[in-house]
Amino acid sequence: MLRELTIRNFALLEIAHLHFGTGLTVLTGETGAGKSIVIDAIGCVLGGRTSAEVVRAGADRATVEAIFDLDVETADAVRTTLDGLGMADLIDGDEGGDASEGGSGRGTGALALSREIGRNGRSVARLNGRAVPASTLAQVGAHLIDIHGQHDHLSLLRADAQRDLLDRFGVLVDARRALADRWRALGAASRARRAMRADAREVARRIEMLGYQVEEIVQADLTEGEDEALQRERVRLANAGRLAELGGAVLGRLAAGSDDGATPARDLVALAARDLDALARVDPDLAATATSVAEAATLLDDAIRTMADYVDAIEFNPARQAEVERRLDLLAALKHKYGATVADVLAYEERARAELEDLATRDARGQALDAQVDALTVAVGAEAEALSTARTAAGDQLADAIAVELRALSLKGAFEAVLTRTPDPDGVPASPDGARWRCDETGIDTVAFHFAPNPGEPSRPVARTASGGELSRILLALKAVLSRVDRTPTLIFDEVDTGVGGRNAQVLGEKLAGLGDRHQVFCVTHLPQVAAYGDGHVFLAKHVSDGRTTTEVSHLDPHGRVTELAQMLGGATTATLAQARELLDRAGAWKRAARDADDGDPGLPLPRSQGRDRVRG
Repeated sequence: MLRELTIRNFALLEIAHLHFGTGLTVLTGETGAGKSIVIDAIGCVLGGRTSAEVVRAGADRATVEAIFDLDVETADAVRTTLDGLGMADLIDGDEGGDASEGGSGRGTGALALSREIGRNGRSVARLNGRAVPASTLAQVGAHLIDIHGQHDHLSLLRADAQRDLLDRFGVLVDARRALADRWRALGAASRARRAMRADAREVARRIEMLGYQVEEIVQADLTEGEDEALQRERVRLANAGRLAELGGAVLGRLAAGSDDGATPARDLVALAARDLDALARVDPDLAATATSVAEAATLLDDAIRTMADYVDAIEFNPARQAEVERRLDLLAALKHKYGATVADVLAYEERARAELEDLATRDARGQALDAQVDALTVAVGAEAEALSTARTAAGDQLADAIAVELRALSLKGAFEAVLTRTPDPDGVPASPDGARWRCDETGIDTVAFHFAPNPGEPSRPVARTASGGELSRILLALKAVLSRVDRTPTLIFDEVDTGVGGRNAQVLGEKLAGLGDRHQVFCVTHLPQVAAYGDGHVFLAKHVSDGRTTTEVSHLDPHGRVTELAQMLGGATTATLAQARELLDRAGAWKRAARDADDGDPGLPLPRSQGRDRVRG
């Protein structure tokens, strides 16, 4: 629950530091005092949209800080959310429950949320002191507080909101989530099948092109590295005359002598090797030199043989030269199409073959997709039918529960949750007779809340039959019923009493106080009959000082509550003060009786009176 709220420089509030207890807290004040400022500030710290307009004139920034006490269930829900965001340590630190008081040391504790809005419109959000995105506050805040604003009764006019309320009442959220997962799987399989069918012609063209490319590469009979070998051969063929001339000259100098009668190098080295061998026998210091020269003679013989073979291999072959040129042109064309090197061309052939094989199995994959879509369609239909059956039962139970609440609110007429389906030949089979219905991730049902204000008349959608006041009371009745399954610890109602008056206001106060047995409840109200049922009372007043308008926020003590209720009744007179005391006495008696009537499960204890705690803004 919300334990403390600190607001600085927010709209007309300069500073307010408020403490709250359990049960129902009412917020009242004169017209224009800004009773909804507190609610807006809470929405801001819960990650709601905001702007620089909320910053009080003359201030650099507005700040809102809220401290929550968490029960085990709420703490676990917050922890799960933070764990999904990689921030579980923000609540798993020293915030655990006190084992010395019987706690487990885990699951309960305090959680601090804060939001700072600068004059430039930038905001900084923090959770337990650490900067986080505002969206994180929103995700965490969804587990802490449910705010119902002045116009939230308009949500009753939306089919999706009505379906959500029914599913929450019927505890069908998990079943709906499972159906949504199955529906998304069906959607993915259906899209894959449509894509496969849509590009059949393109696939045929692709197969033909890939087949041609593979055949072209195969016919070329490529060998990796042959382009480089052919380049070298082309050089030799183009320069055969010059190579033969230079090769013959080298060979002549090494082995055959030259035209001027010079001794060949091989003979000179052989003579030198023979003489060095003789010297080494006389002077051993020349043995190493003799060995080196002998090895040089051997190497020279190898070089002579190599040059002889090279000169013999040189050919003047224009036909081969033309053939090499044609082969190089072919390789260049293939490399231009498929890769920079012959190796790249061969790699492309491998990829093309693999793609051809994959396309060849297309029919088999298409059949598998057909089978998958059919199976998922049947599964979705079965789950949607089961969900629809559960919704029908939940709708009957909701109508009965709402009828009780509406009678207590003096609202005549019948409430009904109407489920309809839309036939669709392309939908899912969700009936024993095989009929197909339009479906989405929420199921096959369109949910509409109907209301018949006059007995004997047919019910119609609440949007067409209920007035603003009736919508407000229907919303309150829904909240009263849903509070039995709603896990959100704190509920806020901003002027939910619009269009309500007279005796209905007293019943409205009783309903809000009843909600306070299961939740911490805040209500902005202008009705004294409702305000009398508050376990805590926050008063907002507008003042003008030194040309500046400010709002003062205070917790009212019992005397202050009497005065405020009298003011709400038309002004503090002897008569209205007496009437205010009567309203408070009647509300107190009702709450005591309601608590005594709660057999075995008293729920949340009613809070002690909150002391006077005035702060100025």
